[in-house]
Amino acid sequence: MAIPNLVAHRGLMETCPENTLISLESAILCGAAYIEFDVQCTADGQLVLFHDTNLLRTTGIQGKLFEMSYEELKNIRAHEPDRFSLAFFNQHIPLLSDAVQLLQSCPRVTAFVEIKHDSLLQFGIEQIMPDLLKTLEIIHAQCVVISYNADAISYMKNHSDIQCGWIVQQYDEASHQQARKLAPDYLIANHRKLPENAEPWPGNWHWMVYDITDPELALHYASLNIPLIETRDICKMLEHPVLALNALELQNQGGSE
Repeated sequence: MAIPNLVAHRGLMETCPENTLISLESAILCGAAYIEFDVQCTADGQLVLFHDTNLLRTTGIQGKLFEMSYEELKNIRAHEPDRFSLAFFNQHIPLLSDAVQLLQSCPRVTAFVEIKHDSLLQFGIEQIMPDLLKTLEIIHAQCVVISYNADAISYMKNHSDIQCGWIVQQYDEASHQQARKLAPDYLIANHRKLPENAEPWPGNWHWMVYDITDPELALHYASLNIPLIETRDICKMLEHPVLALNALELQNQGGSE
């Protein structure tokens, strides 16, 4: 039986505010050997953990991330008030360096670091990518930099030995040819975009699909040669005995694919 490895999507985002330190820490405490989080850039060039370009959904405050400095953002609560009211009011928008510090304390955990396409378009690859790689260098063996942006993946291949992953927007022949050209370490897709009951494109890469909260569906995709399953609710998924045993073995080994 093929058993997948689970990746905590934006941390434990089902029960914690996404991309916050408590979300990442909670996922790790549940047994996650892999976590994933999003990185955007502020107006003054600081890299932060955030998914949207608008602040409203995650903070309850009107504002645009790209128009604000980190000094303006650092005291804004990232507590997802619509979902959690004031339960996580003490959570702030973390710097990427905060997540790096967390990973330094958890050397057996691997992070999929998604540099958001919006920030790359707003500020440019030549500004964003060097800062990203410099910040991640201290934990380079624990990282996989991922993006929808193919040029960012090409930059990774040319400037770093950190592993990289391309997020496939369309599962079609054009994307297949692009994947072959990019030759990333990982290919990533929404599981609904893949053909049913068939292995995805073979190649010198590992596949990861998202977002799955059904353990049996995760095992199904593992049987199709997809070793990594991204989930918003890793604690619930790890209640499944087969998935739990695999996660425990991974943690003991060091969380490397």
